[in-house]
Amino acid sequence: MYENIHVSESQRLILPVILKWEEVDPARHAFDPLAAPAVIRGLPAAADVPARLRGRPRDPRVIEWSYHVGRVWADEMSAALVGHYGRWACGWRWSTGEGDYDGGPGTTWCCPRDSMSTPEATLEVVTAALIDWRSWLEDLSERFGRFLPIPPDAPDDVLLDIWERAVAHLVTAVADRTGGESGWYAHCRQVLGWFLSAAGIPSERHERLLEDAIGGRFDSWAEPERFVVTEVAERLAEAMVRRPGA
Repeated sequence: MYENIHVSESQRLILPVILKWEEVDPARHAFDPLAAPAVIRGLPAAADVPARLRGRPRDPRVIEWSYHVGRVWADEMSAALVGHYGRWACGWRWSTGEGDYDGGPGTTWCCPRDSMSTPEATLEVVTAALIDWRSWLEDLSERFGRFLPIPPDAPDDVLLDIWERAVAHLVTAVADRTGGESGWYAHCRQVLGWFLSAAGIPSERHERLLEDAIGGRFDSWAEPERFVVTEVAERLAEAMVRRPGA
């Protein structure tokens, strides 16, 4: 679904909503949070951090600076982090609500207007945001491990139970993490796709499976009711167990 977003190749490189599991799986990408501050300060973008324009956040001059100066620099920092760590690192800016990218799980960085100040303080926020994002990925990996591997030869009722519990658990975790704010369901759908990948389900099946299970059931600014979570979990579990070729 989101893989078809029309953006330049440079923007696609730093777009977190299209990240795949193999790109973010912590087991495949080493990261030392203790070394992160020095790494970030050693990147080319760290040598040219623009100081935030003085003024209130909603001052038109500050808004213009945020888009035309701050965001350009943040894109450069994202590209530098991706160049050093890999594609997974672009998620450092994916905040809850309407930040640089809509509907993410981050709570440290929002956007240049609200998150940048002095160059030194800005680099500290970048570091904290990257570590926070990585922590979320590691948390998800641990959650996946509670349900995987799924035994393929288990009875249908056992498989249904595993899939239902896994999907309900992950939807609830993402809703909690994002606060159900603007666009949160995009990351929820992504996380479920990551789980499908981790479970060995071919990527070409993901869009249909997730659309059939989720389509139209989640809204911005609203955490899903329990019955909705249960319905989504049951629909996806049923598709996985009853219709393995779907």
